[in-house]
Amino acid sequence: MRNFLSRKEADELGDALVQQYMGKSKDFPLFVDIDGFTTDFLRCQVLYETFAEDDMDKIGFSSDGITSLSVHREGKTVQVVFHRNTIVLEKSLLEPSEQFRRRFTLAHEAGHMIAAKLDPEQAVGFQRVYDGERLYTAEELRERFAIGEWQANTMAASLLMPTFLMKSLLHKYNNGRGLLVYGNSVFAPREKSILQKMSDTLGVSYTALVIRLRDLGALDFHPIEEYVMKEFRLGSEIQ
Repeated sequence: MRNFLSRKEADELGDALVQQYMGKSKDFPLFVDIDGFTTDFLRCQVLYETFAEDDMDKIGFSSDGITSLSVHREGKTVQVVFHRNTIVLEKSLLEPSEQFRRRFTLAHEAGHMIAAKLDPEQAVGFQRVYDGERLYTAEELRERFAIGEWQANTMAASLLMPTFLMKSLLHKYNNGRGLLVYGNSVFAPREKSILQKMSDTLGVSYTALVIRLRDLGALDFHPIEEYVMKEFRLGSEIQ
């Protein structure tokens, strides 16, 4: 990939794009309207279809105007070539319970569109669900973790959770400090409450938020033994 974006580049670009979309006001919202950003700012059409691809994990598609997508229509499976700059999402993502996944999938496909502007020769993009209990072939794993997919995921995180909003939320909920975490992933109840508030405000999943905070270096790591001693009052008294 000739125009590969590093995480730092994606963060800087994501900040610039979202701030340009939101405008210059200092009273910007703490939530990115990814739907409006994609349609009004990137000028992409967003459609919903029932996917009929052999790979059931496919839930998002960025059209290049050439590659077809298999969808169910009127009881039949048909091949549809959508116009260039069209994003197609799996219709089931419209369910209220799929709100966070729908937003991230849309941001992922928007990331493909942004990458395509940097390199028009980039291939059509698919967003897939990753099933941790499924046994994937080597080829399937290569597709899922291809650099283009990593780049789209990184761009999605930068669009939904731009650094300037993350800093504002950490200032609002934790006086601008990083969140305390014990070991690799254990949070105390106070930090969990903050994470939930941030997640709800940003419209992203708890897991996506934690990953983003980790990537931004906004987690303050402490030994797990410290958590055990504080929360369970154990350790020093054990014989």
